[in-house]
This record gives sequence, structure tokens and C-alpha cells, in this order.
Amino acid sequence: MRRSARLGPAALIATAALLASAFSAQAATVKGSSGTLEASMIPSTHHPKVNANWPLKVTATLAGKPAHATAVYEFLFAGSIVSTQYPRFKKHFSFTGHFSDDLVFPGASLGEPLTLRVVIGAGGHTVNLDWAITSVN
Repeated sequence: MRRSARLGPAALIATAALLASAFSAQAATVKGSSGTLEASMIPSTHHPKVNANWPLKVTATLAGKPAHATAVYEFLFAGSIVSTQYPRFKKHFSFTGHFSDDLVFPGASLGEPLTLRVVIGAGGHTVNLDWAITSVN
């Protein structure tokens, strides 16, 4: 007999509710717009682990169509930019519609309250997508 068949209906409902809450907790989306440029970012958590991949997804549309856009990462501490980085280590990074990346936070960032800002540019418009982070062990 399959394991799911052995679980009662109440156990299956409880399991489904637990999974749904786990997915909704991870599915936070940051959105912004400027003129006809709309951008969004789906970060994985507010607490990335030091020296581990931290996934993030970014999308951009211009007038409702996938935008040919540029992206830059800015890291802010107390409102001031302390570092500028580029997706996939390409100084002139561009994408069409969407991209995914894995950021790795160094040990020096441990416990520091930072803001990750993804700056998206397309069609003469700029959108800043901000996300508060504090790296952990």
C-alpha cells in the first residue's frame, strides 16, 4: 500500500496546508514601475547564508512585452551604497524579459543589515527593487 493511501484525509489536508504555507513564505515578490517599465524580483529569503548560493529571479516588461533591459546590483548600508556588483560578473549585463542568478555573500557581511537593490533599466526608464537582508551562518 502506498504511504499516501495509509494517511487519513486529515493528515493529507494538514500536509497540504503545511506545504502551501512553506511555499507562500518563500514566494515574496518585490515590484516596481517607471513609465511603461515594470519590474519584479523574487528573492529567496531575508537571511541568506554566508558562502552559500542565494537564488533570485528578476523579470522586466516594457509596455507589456518582455523588456530588453540592463541590471546592476547595489548593496546599501544605512542608506548609502557600499558596493556595486553585476549579474554573472558581466559589467554590461543585459537580458530580455527575465533572468535568474545565485548570489554568494562573503563572511564580512555576516550579521550586517544590508539592502540589496536591483537596478533595472530599459526604454529610458529605471526601476529600483529593494530587499532588506542580513546574512547568517
